[in-house]
Amino acid sequence: MAKPTIALAAVVEGLELKQAVHDHLQNIGYGVLDLGCYATDRFVTYPSVGERLAYALRTGEAELGVVFCSYGSSACAGVAKFQGVCAFASASVRTAEMCRKLNGANVLCMGQAIVDPEVACEMVSAFANAEFLDMEGVSEEIQDFHRKARDELMARGDIPRPRELEALGSMSTR
Repeated sequence: MAKPTIALAAVVEGLELKQAVHDHLQNIGYGVLDLGCYATDRFVTYPSVGERLAYALRTGEAELGVVFCSYGSSACAGVAKFQGVCAFASASVRTAEMCRKLNGANVLCMGQAIVDPEVACEMVSAFANAEFLDMEGVSEEIQDFHRKARDELMARGDIPRPRELEALGSMSTR
């Protein structure tokens, strides 16, 4: 089975983590779609990177996504508001794996201020290798609940549209 293409998007405060994960995914054979940001000189908004990632999922350019910011919460808010997205913020390998296995997440959100690059790479590998509801001993009734919950999350929100990265200005306070 071919490995899925994974879309990556970040605000400035997640760029370093995005770059580490990008290199890791390429090294282990995944296709990577890099949606920005690409530099640290301008403040890039999390709604713009979130919509870019959601649009890539909607159009089939990528099957999974990972979005980065300082703590994972803003990135999650920016992408989770769109149809077709089931996103969860995580700061551990086990949570990254379980948000996919248990919740059917197609987007992992993480923060550069709380996750180091090595752990981020482990998290993304666990997330990408996990399968929805691949859990022994879970009854069909509980699995059905998780399917319906995931479908409900993915059905809500706006339809993502093509969007440029939105920058507010210089990162410098001078």
